Amino acid sequence: MKLIRSVLLALLALSVIAVVGRAVFQTQTISRGPVDKFLPEGALLSIQSRDFAGLLQDWNNSPEKAQWLKSDNYRVFSNSRLFLRLSKAQAEFAKAAGVPPDSALLNDAAGAESALAIYDIGKLEFLYVTRLNNGRFVQSPLWQSRGKFEARNAGGQQFFVRKDQESERVAAFAIANDYLVLGTREDLVAGSIELIAGGKGRALTVEPWYALALAAAPRDPGDLRIALHLEKIAVTPHFRTYWIQQNITEMQGYGAAVCDLYREGATYREERVILPKRAMEDDAALAQQNQAITGLLAAVPQRYGFYRAAPTNVKDSLSMVEQKILAPQFTAASAEKIAPVVQLSGGQTGSASDLEIRIDAEPAPDTASKDPRQSLQKQFERAGPIAALVVHASRRNSDGTLVQLPVVVVLSAAGDWDMVALQAAMQEYVAPNITASRQGMDWQEQKEAGGYFELNGLLPIKMGRRGKLLYLGNDESLFKAVLLSQSSAPAQPVSYASAFNHDTERLNYYDFTRLVDRGANIASQEPAFFSRNITSLSKTFAGVQREEIVSRQTKDKIVQTVTYRWAQ
Repeated sequence: MKLIRSVLLALLALSVIAVVGRAVFQTQTISRGPVDKFLPEGALLSIQSRDFAGLLQDWNNSPEKAQWLKSDNYRVFSNSRLFLRLSKAQAEFAKAAGVPPDSALLNDAAGAESALAIYDIGKLEFLYVTRLNNGRFVQSPLWQSRGKFEARNAGGQQFFVRKDQESERVAAFAIANDYLVLGTREDLVAGSIELIAGGKGRALTVEPWYALALAAAPRDPGDLRIALHLEKIAVTPHFRTYWIQQNITEMQGYGAAVCDLYREGATYREERVILPKRAMEDDAALAQQNQAITGLLAAVPQRYGFYRAAPTNVKDSLSMVEQKILAPQFTAASAEKIAPVVQLSGGQTGSASDLEIRIDAEPAPDTASKDPRQSLQKQFERAGPIAALVVHASRRNSDGTLVQLPVVVVLSAAGDWDMVALQAAMQEYVAPNITASRQGMDWQEQKEAGGYFELNGLLPIKMGRRGKLLYLGNDESLFKAVLLSQSSAPAQPVSYASAFNHDTERLNYYDFTRLVDRGANIASQEPAFFSRNITSLSKTFAGVQREEIVSRQTKDKIVQTVTYRWAQ
């Protein structure tokens, strides 16, 4: 791995790298405090580590790194536009520095307390400051070639600058008071040296967004900390291009964020704080929503594959129930996207089949033109769902050949659910797709698990009610497990919660994705997305048993805890 790519990727993605690094962290140095005070103002994001050399060593020695470098996921990434842009920047930096930016140089430049700041995403302008805890860097090729650089002075300290005229890429570095300063802009390196010397330059720490983010963050920084000026990052064209979540509009509603990573044996924990630009005004609505979500977590069974508890509304709840319970293989909305077909003929009006049409009886009512969603939507509007819990699992059928995907949806509403009207509305919804005479459309009451109803047709729909909670499912075992769950709800209100059990689900996921990708173009040189690309990433991190996220939102900030649990 080359220097520029290693610094940018290893540090920009270090929250991921550190999370998946398997070695147990042991502090080897006595901390002298964060080095963000030596970063000049104007950064879009900063990444800090109490022991960057230790993190880098753990990652380099981990089996996850070796596995990832051989994976299809890495192969696809190495052919991506982002990777090629970073490779180009690496080559330009190499010409400017005059030495090969290889992994040996990165190891020489990795110190204890370290910070990386990105000032321009498009131009890849960065500044790296680290406290050197050994003399390795003075033996490095970069330091030994300083005579080929132009000498400058800042804060009474000499530093070295070299520029590649073709690309205009700059490489600048210095050793100042036991700190290595390395950057791609002369003014940034000079500014950092001034701050190290105790000058009066403005540091990143005095910027309002940074100060607010750190004030909201935990007092004890994690093994890794990243702070982001989201207000500026979210509007940059490069961020919009490479941000795979595609929720740019939502991201533009936040001002800043900070994330701390703690490595605690077999448990890695992220503590995130996200600051919205504007505080939420309706405290009562937020409190009611959080209370509903928190209550739903008591319905999470002990054995699950995936669950998510989140806010919802009438529209989203209806779509969720349609797609997961009522019509998993077809949707009412799909017909609206199909344009009508015009049939051209030779001008004849009628055919012999018209003789079979009866004119002495009233035509059967036309129900095809009625939207089957209307009745169901009316019931949802009356109840007013405000929170939803989705529980997924995967299991093989009786002969062990096919993977089934059971699901249960629990909706918490502001009002009461009318079970009789709901049953009729669901019958009306599913009837056109599975029966011509409404046979097999009766709801049968079941006494187990405290009582629920089951549709006795081709769709195995289960429905139950507990107060203002509506339970819907397509699998008897999982449905009963959710109904009978006695999990403890969190003591503090929760605004979002989700978890994925990687240990129990990944093998079924591999088999299922092979079926999903079977229809893909087999002549393509690109590995199949689900069954090879994503599966290889899952295999790389097979040691991660489970991942959980809990989010708590107040009127002025969002606090998230993400926990990764490794096999012992």
